[in-house]
Amino acid sequence: MNRLLNFLKTRKITLPIWLGLLLNKIPYNKRPGIGELYEKQSKLINSFKTFSSKEKEEYIINQFVRIFTHAYNNIPFYNDLYTKHGIEPGDIKSISDIKRVPVITKSDLRKYELEDRSFKVKNRLLVNTGGSSGNPFSFYMDPLRYGNEWAHIHNMWSVYGYKPSDLKLGFGGRAKVNNKITYDFARNSLIYDIYGDESKQAKELVEIQRRYKIKYLHGYPSGIYEFAIHCETDNKLLTLLRENLKAVFLSSETPLPHYRSKIENVFGVPCQPFYGHTETCVMAIEEEKNIYSAYQTYGFAESIKYHDKYHLIGTSYFNFASPLIRYDTEDLIEPLRSGEAILSQFQIKEGRIGDYILDKNGKKIPLTGLIFGRHHELFNFSDHIQVFQDDPGKAIILFVPNKHIDMNDVHKLFDSDNVEIEFSFKKINYPILTSSGKVNLKVNSID
Repeated sequence: MNRLLNFLKTRKITLPIWLGLLLNKIPYNKRPGIGELYEKQSKLINSFKTFSSKEKEEYIINQFVRIFTHAYNNIPFYNDLYTKHGIEPGDIKSISDIKRVPVITKSDLRKYELEDRSFKVKNRLLVNTGGSSGNPFSFYMDPLRYGNEWAHIHNMWSVYGYKPSDLKLGFGGRAKVNNKITYDFARNSLIYDIYGDESKQAKELVEIQRRYKIKYLHGYPSGIYEFAIHCETDNKLLTLLRENLKAVFLSSETPLPHYRSKIENVFGVPCQPFYGHTETCVMAIEEEKNIYSAYQTYGFAESIKYHDKYHLIGTSYFNFASPLIRYDTEDLIEPLRSGEAILSQFQIKEGRIGDYILDKNGKKIPLTGLIFGRHHELFNFSDHIQVFQDDPGKAIILFVPNKHIDMNDVHKLFDSDNVEIEFSFKKINYPILTSSGKVNLKVNSID
């Protein structure tokens, strides 16, 4: 399967949907390169739930020591760090010993050249993350991770009956502006061009849906939200989709409340958000609204309190190319059982550090609370709201109107009581996207 994928990529060959669907009936545990780990992890995910607390701790310690030892012995960044703190592999025998290991950040890693914080794993892949926040970070990905990744993703999606042979419609930021639906064999997904012409793609989807039956939507909440808005006015496409859709899988962005309710109301199916990121340190499934359960079989997830705020910390078990050990994701959470040795459930609080603006006194105002913790009538007139700040004490509210609105009245629709910020408002035709196609709440430029 991996050889086939490489062959297709190097020769820029695309498979027809019917052939891709046929080949994707091959079970993942039978696929070369990932099958063995996929099967092992699939079994472990289910058995881990039955483990005693001691057995869970033993599993985590063994996985942690394995990646820690590799990093200590082979990677200059980690050897320097752990030597400085006087920690060796033999010192780690318990969860409390793990908590003595220093937490690292992107800033710490960037002080070293990429090769000095990496290891030459065969077929390693160079990836980048964080560019949309103005804080880019490059590292290598170990091909070994794919068996682990898919085992956990398929376990999550199986809650809604998903099988790897089922066809999905994906909404991500990798698409080029080609105004057409493309087929991604590796993910068994149709790819919707979020930058393209909605009407043109809708016509194409009608024909595809009649023939192949899309059962799931997957991708950025903001992209699927825009698609839902279009489907409200396209009865033919919406009727066909609702005949077969079973669920919507939301990834990469924290699903904003009005995005989620619109998607569920339009398509008549539940949304399943899940937490994960490019660094592959933490994965969690939403089991109740905004309550996430961490897969400790995927990577070691922890919460650490800094200045009255809990940071989500992760360790990747399977990336030996550029290990991330006790890595600060910079996401702020609230552990639901803060006294437990192993993090089991958490809520996402303010989102990624940096999602705030400053008032006239330099105080940080979290955007999640400002925008979604108050009742703003502006939401009744808008499809999207974003925030831009250039100077402390001043901010511009950017909004995409969905009906006529008098600009002289906009300020009356935004609750700015008791906030030491001077707000102005700007109407835009489309939300501002990051380079990867996401719609962030805070934008860095409005040019």
